[in-house]
Amino acid sequence: MSTGLCHKSPAPNHDRPAEVAHALLPDDGPGAADHWIAVHGRLLRSRPDPGGRPPTGPARLAALGTALGTPCVQLDGARLRALVPSARDARPSPPAQAAALGWTLGFSAPVPAAELPGADAQAERALERAVASEAPAVVHRAEHTLHSLVAAREAREHAGARFVPLSRAPAPGAAVLLGTLRTWLSFHGTWDRTAAELRVHRNTVRHRLARVAELLDVDLQDPEVRMELWFALRWLPEDPAAGQQGAG
Repeated sequence: MSTGLCHKSPAPNHDRPAEVAHALLPDDGPGAADHWIAVHGRLLRSRPDPGGRPPTGPARLAALGTALGTPCVQLDGARLRALVPSARDARPSPPAQAAALGWTLGFSAPVPAAELPGADAQAERALERAVASEAPAVVHRAEHTLHSLVAAREAREHAGARFVPLSRAPAPGAAVLLGTLRTWLSFHGTWDRTAAELRVHRNTVRHRLARVAELLDVDLQDPEVRMELWFALRWLPEDPAAGQQGAG
């Protein structure tokens, strides 16, 4: 069940942030707040309410709106979405009260109304990072990298699927092959440095990477392939012991 609250009237209750942006326009003249910050939240824990009121009821919703500084907040079960009027250069400040109420939050950068769909995606990615890192809130920061363009969940799913063929590898096994690939790529394909780091013979490194290339059906001399594999490896958990075995 979705609950919406907006103190301005009329107050539409739409699912898309761009559709309610006009409800957040300030009444005290143009330019006061011409940008918006999208906020996504998830209720991960909830302190008991002495009055027996539900944690996502109207009272808590009003408290969240006050803490966030916006009249427009939408709750859908344990999920929250909000739009906060903002100046162009403002930096979002996660409210301590929201964390005290049990909410984990993700904030977008300030954007004009036309860019709210992108801000909505920023807020969701920031929320995913906050949940993954067990932080009370994460504020999106502009990153000019491929990683900033892909949702964490989707990147992890891609990485897991990309290296499934290595699970069929015989001894020394997938963990060692992945560790060797990770080290080799970090040393820009240098055999001797990789061998020294892993404390194995350079021919062992070549043999392992030949297995990787065969199982993944890729050409490791292709720079685009190296880039794609490095991206995927960034989203796999790194086992410090992987690749450190001398066998194989």
